[in-house]
Amino acid sequence: MTASDSLTKKYQAQLSALREITRAISAAWSLDQILALITRKTARAMDVDSCSIYLLDDGGEYLVLKATTGLAPQAVGHAHLKFGEGLTGHAAKIGKPVAASQASRDPHFKYLPETKEKMFQSLLAVPLISRGKVIGAVNVQTREGREYSSDEIELLSIIADVAAGELEKALLYEEIGGLKEALETRKLVERAKGILMKRHSIGEQEAFARIQQQARTARRAMREIAEAIILAEGV
Repeated sequence: MTASDSLTKKYQAQLSALREITRAISAAWSLDQILALITRKTARAMDVDSCSIYLLDDGGEYLVLKATTGLAPQAVGHAHLKFGEGLTGHAAKIGKPVAASQASRDPHFKYLPETKEKMFQSLLAVPLISRGKVIGAVNVQTREGREYSSDEIELLSIIADVAAGELEKALLYEEIGGLKEALETRKLVERAKGILMKRHSIGEQEAFARIQQQARTARRAMREIAEAIILAEGV
């Protein structure tokens, strides 16, 4: 096989990997599913031992581990880096890829014991940027030292570009869904309070307290209690 044939084969493999990741993301129906698919497909496409995604919190102060293929699963949602901290945080802060064949020797390195990442040596991190705004970072790691090639850095960067747009949309949908749920719950609780106030000749505060108490006793959501009160009244 000639050098040209080898490059063509590698390029085709990269395109295939990108196509597979794009299709998987498009088919996903929730943020958690999208995150899990990206880490799993990326680890396979890049032939690495770990792939992890960190997303910036609402305050823009911390990058929180949201999904991983390779690190300790229990670290998801708990492990975090200050923005700019560690190789991954540094990549997010400068908005450029950061690579190290021996990550622990890099001055930016930050070990997160809860992730059990001590087994890994190399690390490549790329920022997740959507519409010019950093929303997080994705990194890959290997157990053996590895000098990441320009092609590998480019591939992860392209994956990050594709993923960032989808993740931002998923985050927005999740936020909108949460706000919608909260608004609907509030409306139901207000209706249930009105029913209790009229039925028992009590004030608004006491009616609300009764709904809270029923929710705690039954170990159910306030929305469920409110719906039951409304249903019983036939309103």
